[in-house]
Amino acid sequence: MQVWSRNHGYPGDGWYLEFHKIRWPGGLKLWRVTGPNLDLGDKRPYVAGAAEGRVREHARHFASLLSGIAMERSVTGDLIVAPFDTELFGHWWFEGIRFIGELYRQLAGTAGVHATTASAHLAGHRTTHHLRLSEGSWGANGDHSMWLNAGTRWTWERLWPLEDRFWSVAPGGLRDAGQRTVLAQAAREFLLAQSSDWQFIISTGAVADYAEQRFQFHCEHAERLVAALESGSPEALESAQQDARDVARRDDLFPNVLDAVEAAIGVGASASTL
Repeated sequence: MQVWSRNHGYPGDGWYLEFHKIRWPGGLKLWRVTGPNLDLGDKRPYVAGAAEGRVREHARHFASLLSGIAMERSVTGDLIVAPFDTELFGHWWFEGIRFIGELYRQLAGTAGVHATTASAHLAGHRTTHHLRLSEGSWGANGDHSMWLNAGTRWTWERLWPLEDRFWSVAPGGLRDAGQRTVLAQAAREFLLAQSSDWQFIISTGAVADYAEQRFQFHCEHAERLVAALESGSPEALESAQQDARDVARRDDLFPNVLDAVEAAIGVGASASTL
């Protein structure tokens, strides 16, 4: 509740950055939460220094909560598990990443409790019980219906053959220096098309048209680039190389995407093809 709740937890603090009020045009966020249930027009300017101070206070508070839990239980080797959706940190809660960093610094000097990893804990403690988790998700009904249903099946029917086509051209694209730029951008566009956000937004009905447009947009670019690699035509590849450079000005994420492609199919690139 302390970390996740916008109404009762740290992210709703009045000094933190307001997620929903965005300056147009430009997209900058210049306002703070200010207070609960306020109209966006009543939001006050963001003060970075004040927000940083609240980060330190909240990290100290959470570290003290963990220490209190540890002292109440007072059993050597007990484990406190606090799983969170990482989308919270840095996205919904802008200062959340700094909160985590400050929390670890606080824990370094907090009595009775210290940070560890799941693997380190298992390595140091004998396993006494085993659990078999049921398949499920955090979506509605606890299953996969938010992503695969009658309203989204068409997206998967477009992705499945595109995936096969991509992996068919990938080995040749990796070996040919002239094709690597095209293959890399095709991979980026395909990954963007595969984002599970699109099906989720379509299923919720909120801005479904936006999700459909983004999905089709990335699919179209990936399909066009893959088709050029399939054709092997010098003219098509030359056009695709320019197309890839143009698209990369907008979608330039995953700079080392071809390393992942190589690892997936076990093809090492020689120095001459890099």
